[in-house]
Amino acid sequence: MSHVEVGTALSLPGAALAELVARHLDFVWVDLEHGALGPAEMQDAIVGIQAAGARAHVRVGSAMATAPALDAGADGIVFPRVTGPETAGAAVAALHHPPAGRRGYGPRREAVRERHGLPACTLQIEDAAGVEAAEAIASVPGVDAVVVGAADLSFALGVPLELDSPALQAAIAAVRQAAARAGTRFGIAGLPPARAVACGAELVLHGSDVRLIDSTFERLVKEVVDA
Repeated sequence: MSHVEVGTALSLPGAALAELVARHLDFVWVDLEHGALGPAEMQDAIVGIQAAGARAHVRVGSAMATAPALDAGADGIVFPRVTGPETAGAAVAALHHPPAGRRGYGPRREAVRERHGLPACTLQIEDAAGVEAAEAIASVPGVDAVVVGAADLSFALGVPLELDSPALQAAIAAVRQAAARAGTRFGIAGLPPARAVACGAELVLHGSDVRLIDSTFERLVKEVVDA
């Protein structure tokens, strides 16, 4: 198996917190899809994550512009709910300047940072249409990784949060096989890490800053009370 990379999602503001969260991780998704972060907070998060030596990827909302994240120096963009190769192609185009793509030229923080190649393009598959088209999605030139969003996919398949359901497991396996055929990296968000690795994930997105902080303090208090 290829090296497994581990990350989490960041939804709380502050460069110092972002740096602390990223210290032991390979990558962090700055979450603009579900998080309440604005452009300035997003850039602070990118700075903190990169200061810790991890890669800062920004997950945009389905209708959200990518330019602020790219110009802030993000290492990659995560696009949720990709349903077919056309959507995948539009995502890739957002990372390229014309004539190869549709990205506007307006470097800000990025202009003073050394970069090797384009920002990474990560696509999330979160519904039945995406599973069906997974190989075509993963085969689009410029796509670096496809990541199954297990929670959203479970809802789409009619088995909400039943992470052991045969339907969800079959869908995850289908996407993994499609990614392998396309030669594209495969990841899972929303499964326990050991289970994600057992499913063949090369990228494992575990929890979020809020959940990890909460569970750590819950465990600490329980250990003190039970001592």
